Order: sequence, then structure tokens, then C-alpha cells
Amino acid sequence: MPELPEIETLRRDLSDLLLARTIKSVTVRHQRSVRAHAFSDEFSEPLAGCVVYEVFRKGKFLSIAVGHGASPDLALVAHMGMSGQIRSFSMYDSLPKHAHIWFELSGDSLMVFVDPRTFGQMYLDELGSSGMAASLGRLGVDPLNEPGLVRQAVKRFSSSSVGIKWLLLDQTIVCGIGNMYADEILFHAGIRFDRPGSSLSESELDVLSKTIPAVLSEAVALRGSSLKDLQYRDVHGAIGGYQKMHLAYGREGMDCLRCGQKIERVFANGRSSYLCRSCQR
Repeated sequence: MPELPEIETLRRDLSDLLLARTIKSVTVRHQRSVRAHAFSDEFSEPLAGCVVYEVFRKGKFLSIAVGHGASPDLALVAHMGMSGQIRSFSMYDSLPKHAHIWFELSGDSLMVFVDPRTFGQMYLDELGSSGMAASLGRLGVDPLNEPGLVRQAVKRFSSSSVGIKWLLLDQTIVCGIGNMYADEILFHAGIRFDRPGSSLSESELDVLSKTIPAVLSEAVALRGSSLKDLQYRDVHGAIGGYQKMHLAYGREGMDCLRCGQKIERVFANGRSSYLCRSCQR
């Protein structure tokens, strides 16, 4: 599933593609991709003729501010689910097999939502006070958009008996982190995934609060991670580069690049976790 770095890469690319463009028309080929709406016309018709004003991101969600007038009055929200992509094509290109929504833009280009597994979706929402979709207000601190609040959010971990990995995955505390980056963050911080949040010392919480934005920022700089299935691709169809920098995730049985001990894969609470028992305590 694309996580914060992959969605931030999409946001930056889409800003270049969409800003000041007009959405001429929207075609929905798969109702499940707009399942928040009873009928596909409820999604497509309000967008026709809208101008794109801004592309925001909150955690793993994109929020595109659009409107018919001098300022935006509607948010187009996108969540990639397990395999979603947003791609750019010209009017004359053949579209991929799993192209479920496409937006005809001024300038003879298309923005296309591709989703083989159909867990992702797009929907329309009201604008919140921040200019983003109102529904995204339920999410916690965004580590890249609100770095000054990360320490405050992480402090909440100290009162919980829940394992630290599952606290990192709680989108109402810190948003945008999924299974892959949780493993990478915890490796860099030297913390074992199953330790209760309450077991972390103040110094460990400090390290964690600095490690979260550092790892995510480095991943954004390398345009996210594309795994073996290559499901994550950017707007132009290129894969990311941060998977080459992974120190824990996906490295089961390989030597730890710090100490040489084998990386382990552990199953807990329905998820795989990768760790080095020597480097993570």
C-alpha cells in the first residue's frame, strides 16, 4: 500500500500537472472506485468545468481543491488503497487495463486513476478550514506537514500498553505511516516493534520523534518505494528508489547492514514485521 512518501511524490507531480487546469469531463468506468457516492454521476458531474487550485496531502490521502468560481469550493479526495495509481496520459494514448476513472483536462491531457485491486477510491467532500477536505480532519499529525507537532504526538505513546508499531500505525495519532515505513523507522530508532509504548524512555521517544520525519523525508527525496510487484509508480509511470535503502523491511534472512546478524520476519496481529534483534531493543 502506498504510504506517505509515495503519496507526497504524487502530490508534487500532480501539482505540476494540474494547477490552473480545467477539468473538462470525468469518466467513471468502475462504480467501486467512487463507492462513497450512490451513483457515478454524483461524482463526475460536479467536477465538469472545475478549475484546479491546489493539491494537498494529509497522511496517505490526496485532497485536490477545485471550483467553478474565483476560489475553490469542493475537494476531490483520492486514496490509493493497495494498488492505486494516478497517471498522466495524453488524449491519444491507450489507457491501462485497470483505468477506472479518467479526467479530461484542458491542454489535451488526461489524469487517470488506475487500480487493479480496486481497494482505492476517489470521492468529493466539503472543504475544511485548512483548504483540505473536511473529512481528513479526523487524521492525526502529519510528520512532514506538521513536524513541530510530532514530538507532542509521540508523547502520547508513553501512556499506552499497545505495541509501538501499532501506535505508529494509528492514523489518528500520527498519519501516513504504514507497515513498511513503521519497520524502517523502528530499525533506525533501534526500537523493537512489540515493545509497549509505555516502556519507552524519554530519550527513546525523542529519538523516535526525530526519526519519523527523517526517514519519511529521505524516502520522499528518492520518490518513494516500489516493491517487487511494482504496483507503486509515479504520475509518469516510473518506480521509486527508496526500496534500495531499506534496512529492515523485506530483508528476511539477509545480513543486517549494521551488525551482520540476520534480519527476521515476525508475524503478529495479522502483520509481518522485519527487525534485527541485535540492533533493536
